[in-house]
Amino acid sequence: MAFAGVSLVADGRLCDLTTSPIDARADRGYHLLVVEGYTRSKNKPSNGEYIKSRPFLVGGHRWRLYYYPNGYKEDDKDFISVFLALDDYVEGQEVNAQVVFSFIDQPELQMSTRLRKIRTFHRGDGKPKLIRGDNLETSRHLKDDSFVIRHLSDLLLSDVGADITFEVGGETFPAHRCVLAARSSVFKEQLFGGTSMTKANIVEINDMEAKIFYALLVFIYTDSFPDWDWLEDEADESGEELDDDENDEATNQYVKWLLHLLEAADRYDLQRLKSICVEELVQYIWMDTVADIIVVAERRQCRLLKDSCVEFIKSNSRLYTAFTVDSLDQIIKTCSPSVLNELLYKLPKLLKGHIGALIS
Repeated sequence: MAFAGVSLVADGRLCDLTTSPIDARADRGYHLLVVEGYTRSKNKPSNGEYIKSRPFLVGGHRWRLYYYPNGYKEDDKDFISVFLALDDYVEGQEVNAQVVFSFIDQPELQMSTRLRKIRTFHRGDGKPKLIRGDNLETSRHLKDDSFVIRHLSDLLLSDVGADITFEVGGETFPAHRCVLAARSSVFKEQLFGGTSMTKANIVEINDMEAKIFYALLVFIYTDSFPDWDWLEDEADESGEELDDDENDEATNQYVKWLLHLLEAADRYDLQRLKSICVEELVQYIWMDTVADIIVVAERRQCRLLKDSCVEFIKSNSRLYTAFTVDSLDQIIKTCSPSVLNELLYKLPKLLKGHIGALIS
């Protein structure tokens, strides 16, 4: 399905940067409505009043989305209403179309099997009761006071409508400012807050690997945890299953990828992605990984992850007697993972005592 543009509604009005139309040049397409600052502006416009999306072209016709923050009619005043309407309406004209509305995190509503009902558009049709406003405020759909109607995964694979390009580790990634800003407060400040990145068309990032930045974009655009395919790819290339040593190496590489992704998520204030990384890393704390994990946990203030590393050390008799509370806490804050690894493995008898509980 072809991408047919993005409209950004910020603080109760259509953003001026998203007024030009986009032609999907296809019979099937989708448009994205990004609503930012919902709770700050939920009372404007009032019931029966709407905000129009930017125009977009699909199937040779010009369309718009009509967004009613406080309902289409009096009966809908507690709901959000969304309508798709012909923008090039001609008296007596009929257009047959299939349409479905969904939030970004409702992929089950975006499958082709849901597009069975053909509607005849004289002017418009839609969902007068898409969701109750109070339900939206407590739902998973509202993140950082923003939500997105329609799925974004296809958008990530296309540079159609992209208005900024990132150069990371020798690779380029086209992206859409309004999508990044709606999902990340850091990107919002960098792209719309008057920083040096605000008007730049190309942004170079030198302190991150390309695969980490791409994984970050996957989460931003799909709201799904990105796949890590190193193990599968290695097995496919050889046509054989990996032995124990290769499996251990694959696990270590996965942990390093998770740690880099956690730091990237924290850097761009993607708290849900950060939490997922933490939950995943807790399962991979062992002798070869604990040093790297506990250092990052300390640096990024991940208490759950740090405590889990401490519990692992306490459960290992060789490590348990090696450090006092203050010494281990100081080591974590000042040493690199390689130095901590050396201490964990080679110097277990230099310090005596018990680990107790690390300071908060």
